[in-house]
Amino acid sequence: MVKSDFVDALSDPTRALLEFYDASGDIDAFPAKVAAHFANIFASKDAFSEIPTIHTVDPRENDRRLVSFRAMIQDTSPSPEMYLAKRSGGRCGGWGLADDAASDDAASDDDLDYADLRENTVMWAVGVPGESDWVSSEIDATDAPRSTPLPESHPFKFPVPGAPHLGVQVKVYDTSRADLLKSTDLVTLVGILTMEIMTSESESPNAIAVPTLHVLFSRPIPPTVVPRVFPYSSSTITFERLRDQLISWIADEGLAGDKEAAEWILLNIIAKVQSRTPPLLPLSLTLSKFPPPPASASPTPRLSAVLAHLLPIVVTLPLSLDVLNNSSFSPESKNEDLHSGRLQLPRGSVCVVTEGGVTEGGVFDRGLRNLRALQEVMSSQSLEYIFPFSRFAFETDIAFLILSEGRKSTFFQTNANVQLRPNKAGELYGEVKEPSPETLAMFRDLVGGAKIGNVTIGESVAEYIQEDFVAERKTAATPAEAVTSDDLIHRMMVTRLLTLSLHETEVTTDIWERTKAMEAARRARLT
Repeated sequence: MVKSDFVDALSDPTRALLEFYDASGDIDAFPAKVAAHFANIFASKDAFSEIPTIHTVDPRENDRRLVSFRAMIQDTSPSPEMYLAKRSGGRCGGWGLADDAASDDAASDDDLDYADLRENTVMWAVGVPGESDWVSSEIDATDAPRSTPLPESHPFKFPVPGAPHLGVQVKVYDTSRADLLKSTDLVTLVGILTMEIMTSESESPNAIAVPTLHVLFSRPIPPTVVPRVFPYSSSTITFERLRDQLISWIADEGLAGDKEAAEWILLNIIAKVQSRTPPLLPLSLTLSKFPPPPASASPTPRLSAVLAHLLPIVVTLPLSLDVLNNSSFSPESKNEDLHSGRLQLPRGSVCVVTEGGVTEGGVFDRGLRNLRALQEVMSSQSLEYIFPFSRFAFETDIAFLILSEGRKSTFFQTNANVQLRPNKAGELYGEVKEPSPETLAMFRDLVGGAKIGNVTIGESVAEYIQEDFVAERKTAATPAEAVTSDDLIHRMMVTRLLTLSLHETEVTTDIWERTKAMEAARRARLT
């Protein structure tokens, strides 16, 4: 990378783009060359950190600034846009530049060469829903203050109603890369920020300008958002001690001291889709006997705040009759515009569902459809998108934690039910006491690393598990007490997660026996 390229791209991306076009020529290959060229300029971590985030720039006052946007792709359905790839005099078009072609001295309908028309891909992207506060401070190195938030023009395209967020029209010129972007994908988009009328509303007399990002290049974001490694290693603390500290902190700050439940929470939040065929899906968990909040307390449990300190993406879904009957959990296309649903969440999300707000009353048609949609995502990790004449299921990867006041969830079937047994009074709602920043950073490394890890089962351990399963079936006092194949599948799921939480790469017989002990203790609580 030439230093002048970096300075020019950062200070005046439009000029840098025009100069690169003059040196490149071919309009067909140019979009791919642009992506490679600018990605190379900002390839290093230090160079990339110099790009201001979209939240620090107001496009109403600073037009055509270079920005980065950590985003979730919300809608890929808008029609492609035609743009003039080569303006009069052979100048570069696209990236918002073709818009002023009509003002060119030589530009007219007679001069327009239709062979120079190309398509870009138009999408709608939103800030990452449920992103924890600490993520931006860890990733975004810039110290620039945030600009005044733009009025949100399309709030129905964000999955968390009422939450502050930024929605942006995105135009991608390298269509081969655009084809790889799917709904709920996490991606960092780098491009030139403007204010433009939405392409889909260009014919409407009531259309308003929205933030529009003309993408130069993009980077995928891992499910952990912040890069993590597996297995974990530290020169300052043993892993066993760190894991025990993490479980104790979750218990003390989120579960009123219940360490057994805290260990199950740890397994739940590191779960992910490991395979679709055969299905190895995230462990869904019900935490039952979870008391409702006192009248004077915040309705959001401390556990949600605890998880937000550990995880990059946590969304709390407070069920109530109003939420069930008057909102949508599935994305739905209305008037050719995709409205988001509460379950349109990126892969790697953790969703905490609270049932305490559901009081007496009726659950009507929409409410029943919402409950079915949530159960379907938990059971199969797929979410239906509703279009006027069709429905399409899209893959998800979301870990669900259900907080229920009763002995089990009122509405959902989950993989496991853990009954809360708090040993401290009144500490399930309110403020959370954080550990030291250094300890919290290690907790995040442990959890994030476990979420990306993979484990194997050796032949000897597999044989041990099989023999143990057969022996346990034979020794059952009654047929009703005998373990089933479903029990074995569940235990294997828990064993894999326990192995990951220990940052081990291979299942051992000790971990299998530990899983059995955890399962026995969990079942004993229920009886």
